[in-house]
Amino acid sequence: MSERFELSFKNKEVRMWFYLAVPAFIIGSIIIFYGEQKYQYIRLLVLVIAWTIFYIWRFFYRKEQKKEVKNSS
Repeated sequence: MSERFELSFKNKEVRMWFYLAVPAFIIGSIIIFYGEQKYQYIRLLVLVIAWTIFYIWRFFYRKEQKKEVKNSS
């Protein structure tokens, strides 16, 4: 069986997701409500950048975790 995913702030992946997703959502919302119509693509760009940063970080974080487990065995 695989390891269970803990959905709390004790989990570093959940914390990192909130650190990136919440500000990206706030910035995107501000752009939607106060931005000009011709700049609406920026909100999508902000979200894509946040998701890309998160998944790149997650890839390296999990790679590091696997290395630590392998070295401790």
